[in-house]
Amino acid sequence: MINKLIKKVIFKIILYLSNNSIRVFIYKHYFKYDIGANVKIGKSVINCKKVTLEDDVIIGDANFISCRSLTLLNKSRILSHNTIIGGSNLKMGENSRIIYNHKIDLANEVSIGENSWLAGDYSQIWTHGSLKTKLGKDLSVNIGNNVYLGSGVLIAPGVKINSNNLVGLGSVVLSSIKEQSCVVSGNPAKIVKENVNWRENW
Repeated sequence: MINKLIKKVIFKIILYLSNNSIRVFIYKHYFKYDIGANVKIGKSVINCKKVTLEDDVIIGDANFISCRSLTLLNKSRILSHNTIIGGSNLKMGENSRIIYNHKIDLANEVSIGENSWLAGDYSQIWTHGSLKTKLGKDLSVNIGNNVYLGSGVLIAPGVKINSNNLVGLGSVVLSSIKEQSCVVSGNPAKIVKENVNWRENW
């Protein structure tokens, strides 16, 4: 177990290192993170109790990640300037993406399915309510497979977004989207188009 002072020093070293191999070595051998082959870690702070990075994962520069558990499956990516903080877990499926300047609150768990994108910038995912939130209510957020979230999307606690949907930029998602293959947009977000393959039509 690394004490807090030593950990702070190591993080400062990581932020100045230019060599990916040394950063990966430090995270793997000093922090005991489970790191696969061909993983690239930029000048980012990753401060979690448990980390699993499968093969070909990329975490770019200037990310701040502090949570209980971080799991990135094969070829998933967190690019740069993202803030991911809380006492719970983030899991990203294969080939999923978090692009730039997003904020994810991990008071409760967030899962992002395979081939899904938190695209553009300045989206926010929230997983905690007020002090009056009913105890035992599920406030975790689940984003299914093959989902595209445009820039500036806000997702409220407890929202589940089913697979194959596109959420338009600037949308405020206050309730779960149970349908599939839809375009969802607006404030509050609602289905505006059905039977859409967003990878072909956008």
